[in-house]
Amino acid sequence: MENITEKVKRIIQDIKKFGDDALVKYTQIFDEIREFSKKDIKLKIKKVEIKDKNFINALKVAIYNVEKFHKEEYKNLKKFWIKKYNNIFSGQKFIPVEAVGIYIPGGKYGYNYISTLLMTIIPAKIAKVKRIVVVTPPKNVTRYFIYTLYKLSIKEVYRIGGVQAIAALAFGTQTVPKVDMIVGPGNILVTEAKRQLVGKVGIDLLAGPSEVVVVADNSYDIEEIVFELLAQAEHDKNAKGYLISLDENFARKIREYIDCFAKDFSRQIEVIFESDLKNVVEIINKIAPEHLTLLTKKQEYFVKNIKNAGAIFYGKNPSAVFGDYIAGPSHVLPTNATAKFSSGLCVASFMKKISIVKFTKKSSKYLKEYTSKLAEVEGMFYHKNRVSKIN
Repeated sequence: MENITEKVKRIIQDIKKFGDDALVKYTQIFDEIREFSKKDIKLKIKKVEIKDKNFINALKVAIYNVEKFHKEEYKNLKKFWIKKYNNIFSGQKFIPVEAVGIYIPGGKYGYNYISTLLMTIIPAKIAKVKRIVVVTPPKNVTRYFIYTLYKLSIKEVYRIGGVQAIAALAFGTQTVPKVDMIVGPGNILVTEAKRQLVGKVGIDLLAGPSEVVVVADNSYDIEEIVFELLAQAEHDKNAKGYLISLDENFARKIREYIDCFAKDFSRQIEVIFESDLKNVVEIINKIAPEHLTLLTKKQEYFVKNIKNAGAIFYGKNPSAVFGDYIAGPSHVLPTNATAKFSSGLCVASFMKKISIVKFTKKSSKYLKEYTSKLAEVEGMFYHKNRVSKIN
């Protein structure tokens, strides 16, 4: 980890100092594109033809669902409120971040991550972010990728990935203007870059490898449960799947099936037997998983009692895979037990709260004495003096 920290630090310093020249250098090295030059950094988005009608229809449904969910969220946000007490008028107003950089990572099996475009851009647009910038490794730029960007009306896109892209967004270069906030998942290097740059730029969360907890009994088919676990495990070699089985014999069968037919993922899957529902809730809340899928007849009990999870999937034939692509809520979710204190990406993630306090003559005079005493106890001489001048 120390080597990663130092490596990331050096790249960030290079981008800050040398700008586009460093961007080109690292893209040539890490993306293995020797002919990459400054003119290749910015991508022009134009309408492209896609003959795959099934993809077009799937994208249309996904956009509709993600927009519908986040529009409802926006509608239920109280964008401005103010209350009166002791003759003070206090409240808050919500305003969007002005410029957001969205990082779309390279894929393990392909270079299309269309879903992450939807799950990051759409809530930012609904929050009314003025400037949305997309950065992604050059190999991600396929016809599917460009088509999706065009449909989302995104015009500012840069073909850069990794630490160098995060640093470019944070500091700006000759080609890439700086932003106020960076969102989107990435590998360990990208996450470390975001960690090092917190304060220079806002970030969404420090996302780790994907994870899922599946609670199951024998009311679902073995393969459904196994594939639910493997769907998240295939994201990354460090991704994790937990099965909590309410039936001991069923747990043994799942373990045997994985070890026999999906042994490449065996190390990533942990099988736990626990029949006591209270204990199961305790285990889940301790893990605080990114995804929780309930493949059991006892769903309502868990929905009611779970406090720590990025997203819960239940009902008839639920799956976290729907959440990954098309259900509605953003799939950028807290990992590594951070669901104990944080939430997934949403419209509110792109908005800041400004506190507002309006005084009347009566309230200022009323508060003067008490404020003066508190300042005196803290030893804050000029605080005390300031309020003493109020008539």
